[in-house]
Amino acid sequence: MSDHQFLLDLLTLLALALGSALLFTRLRLSPIIGYLVSGMIAGPYGLHLIKNVHEVEGIAEIGVILLLFTIGLEFSISSLLRLKRLLVGGGLAQMLISVAAFIGAGTLYGLELATAIPLALALALSSTAIVLKLLSERGEIDTAHGRMSLGILLAQDLAVVFFLVALPLLAGQDLTFSIWAIGKVALLLGGLLFFSRYLLQPILHNIIKVRSQELFRITILALILVTAWLTSAVGLSLELGAFLAGLALSESPYAHQALSDILPFRDTFLAIFFVSIGMLVNLGLVADQWQLVLATTLVVCVVKFSAAVLATFVCRYPLRIALLTGMLLFQAGEFSFVFLKGATELNLLPDNAYQIILAVIALTMIATPLIAGQAERWAAGVATLVGKPITDIHAEIKEKTANLSGHVVIAGYGLSGRNVGRLLRDFDIPHLYIELNAESVRQGKQSGEFIVYGDVTSGDILHEIGIDRAQALVLAINDPSALARTISVARQGNPDLYILARTRYVAELDYLCELGADEVIPDEFEASLQLGANLMRRFKHSEGRILHALSRLRHEHYNTMIRSDAPTHGLSVLAGGQLEYQAVPGDSPHLGSSLSEIDLRNRTGATVVGIIRQDRTIYSPPASFRIEQGDTLMLLGTTEDVKSAGELLHGHPL
Repeated sequence: MSDHQFLLDLLTLLALALGSALLFTRLRLSPIIGYLVSGMIAGPYGLHLIKNVHEVEGIAEIGVILLLFTIGLEFSISSLLRLKRLLVGGGLAQMLISVAAFIGAGTLYGLELATAIPLALALALSSTAIVLKLLSERGEIDTAHGRMSLGILLAQDLAVVFFLVALPLLAGQDLTFSIWAIGKVALLLGGLLFFSRYLLQPILHNIIKVRSQELFRITILALILVTAWLTSAVGLSLELGAFLAGLALSESPYAHQALSDILPFRDTFLAIFFVSIGMLVNLGLVADQWQLVLATTLVVCVVKFSAAVLATFVCRYPLRIALLTGMLLFQAGEFSFVFLKGATELNLLPDNAYQIILAVIALTMIATPLIAGQAERWAAGVATLVGKPITDIHAEIKEKTANLSGHVVIAGYGLSGRNVGRLLRDFDIPHLYIELNAESVRQGKQSGEFIVYGDVTSGDILHEIGIDRAQALVLAINDPSALARTISVARQGNPDLYILARTRYVAELDYLCELGADEVIPDEFEASLQLGANLMRRFKHSEGRILHALSRLRHEHYNTMIRSDAPTHGLSVLAGGQLEYQAVPGDSPHLGSSLSEIDLRNRTGATVVGIIRQDRTIYSPPASFRIEQGDTLMLLGTTEDVKSAGELLHGHPL
């Protein structure tokens, strides 16, 4: 009978999940809210429709495990290393601020330090499952606030290890246990690294040769569960083990097949997970002590929001990104439940406090999809009212771009943006990049690109880079909300600007054009053309006929031809230093002087490798070339050399 009862519980859960998802989707709300509300109704504190709560919680945890595995698949070790600044700087700052604030609030409330510390550590964690699901649904994982959120979440997941190690110390247990736990963690991580590099690929290759989809799926599931179990055995979370398994498989040629096989399981189990979280809310306790629960929930949300905003500022992101990150990470997380359970078993928390905090955590998780749905609009509004560019960045942009006109602004220094820039360079068209990722800005400068740091959605930043004088704006960014906002702001700044945007889906084409974009290039449409072209080549059709068909299809969508086979080249002189841009001031004492008369190289150490004049770029100008008002010099040299050259052109120290 018990097995049949569990089957009935599972059917009840799935029926509630289906009904709530349909209802809340119709209401234009996240289905996650419906899952949480369903759990509150069906759980032991609601109508008690579910009898085997613990079995449901066990199944629900599989959903989080599979979510973390798929997130690991979508990343690679190299991409994770690119997040190290956000993971270390942002994640550490967020946790230190949160823990310090919660300990202070707990002691003010009258809690003992041994109780306040585990509560603070638990509440410092955010919900990896909810935030990553929201980002995945909206295609925002690769956005600035998506990367920032992911860096903080991964730092928190890693910190769970040390938090769990600290619990026995808070309870007065022996330190040797903790040292041995750290040693086991190090051995496990080393073993996983060795396995992923030297054993995983040959195993999967031999399994693929059998040509059995069932065997491949079983192998992937076994990899996930074994890695999760091993990490749990040494004191890490199951979820972190699943993430490591996905990360190990991410650079494999079989990663995409593994992802497609796991996605159906992940979505089903995740729905059960969110229902199980709703079941933890003690509705009677919330009703009896609603003032305390509400006040505590507000304190937790404010502290977590503020900590995430400050951590984002530490990583030098602008106000809009900081606010977006704060509105994604203000909740407590699923790992908080695990940590609190361990603290309760060690008698560090009284039962009443445990129940109240459980309700608070669940309520913050319920509020997350509601707040996140309005986050972009609120963040943009606040940033417009109070957000100003950082003074030194503002001055740096103005110094470099004061004389530009007829140029092209490329938003985003990813692969698409770089390819557009190379094409513009081939045709000697002046252009600059604007990028929000500080690491990408550094790499762009090292490559000799005219690139500035800034938020392209900011009207102030667009004004500083001369959007009113530019010929075109190319939007090669991955943030859908930032894309729409930038089009509107840029169109207001320059009604005659040609705006070319890249988006992921054809469905967004009309909307972006209504906002003011002249042309929108959907990735999925271009990918479909390439698929069709390769298929026609396989069928031995002539290249001319294939190109003609592609041209006709593109013309129907864009009314223009798109060319993607432009040659590329870079600046070979960069081996001698870094490339910087210097606008010639209108009152420069050297206006009308030739390069040989100014003699920048001998007087400052900086070399003029190019000059941007009006709507063209002149590379390697001759010594007889005379400087005119409105020129922008491309200078090669050290930071000190370029600064000296700027002072020489201005006629006074800067």
